Amino acid sequence: MINSTSDTTFVCCVESGWLETQTLRMVESLRRWGGQFAQSPVVAVTPRFGPPLAAKTRRAFDALNVEHYRFHADNQYAWKSFLNKHYAMAAVEDRCSTEFMAWLDSDLLILDEPSQLVLTNSEDFAACAPDKNIGTAGSDDPFDPYWQAACHAVGLTVEELPWITTERDKARIRLYWNSGVFVYRRATHFSQHHLDTTLRLLNAHIASEQAGLYFTQHTLGMAMVQQGLRWRSLPHSHNYGMGTKTYPQWYDAETLRTTKILHYHDAMWMPFWETLLTCLEATHPDVAEWLAPLGALKNEAPPLWKVVSKGLVHLRQQQAADYQKRCRLV
Repeated sequence: MINSTSDTTFVCCVESGWLETQTLRMVESLRRWGGQFAQSPVVAVTPRFGPPLAAKTRRAFDALNVEHYRFHADNQYAWKSFLNKHYAMAAVEDRCSTEFMAWLDSDLLILDEPSQLVLTNSEDFAACAPDKNIGTAGSDDPFDPYWQAACHAVGLTVEELPWITTERDKARIRLYWNSGVFVYRRATHFSQHHLDTTLRLLNAHIASEQAGLYFTQHTLGMAMVQQGLRWRSLPHSHNYGMGTKTYPQWYDAETLRTTKILHYHDAMWMPFWETLLTCLEATHPDVAEWLAPLGALKNEAPPLWKVVSKGLVHLRQQQAADYQKRCRLV
């Protein structure tokens, strides 16, 4: 049982390998620049089979006051790494005592106090909608047939999803949150409902003909709507994406300067690492000064565990491919 005087418990996932390094950097940035959240309880969860964490990681967790919670979820879709988030949140929901729970992807950096994560008495949930991505802008949208089918699979109609305007491209779409950062009132038991909703979608075996893929991120908004939660959209400053694919088109120094939570995706790996560091030196010099000696991300797991992890990745890719073959394209 996690007890704290803080109002919010933060949850993330961690597994052997590169995710260890990412998770440690994310948590340390929260401790350094999280402001009122800097000392909040953090639970790093490993909800599926895999090699153990390195001793170095466990020592760092102790120093950062992070609880590592490991268990094997009864999960027929364990090959789907995205589901780690769902099982982790549902497990911690039953273990903590704080009024609020928040999820943080490991590929995040806290650059300044994320004050918008504070929910008012009239709010149950908050997340960000950075861009359209695979969202639907209406019946003429190429992704709309998939959204229609996905909503039907979980017991909704697409018309029940409210219209929102995305932060970066100002697109008007049906509700579609990015799940890298979200916060909710724990008494709603949202995480268990989110897990159940996502499993219903996976059980339906549908995929987007337009994209040639199946998705799960959009169940975040669907579950929220099903529960009738009172919601607020987080500003772009609380989930600012800066991946290598979008950098040439979307990067803006002034936007980064006001960013509280950076979602860097693949930008901390070589060869983009130096570009990321240069951007932070111009906008958040204290963060850049801390990061510079750490260097680009790398997998520091022992050689044996790298081999085991590689085998698991190959097996899970095969399982994912088998699942997708059984999907109906819409």
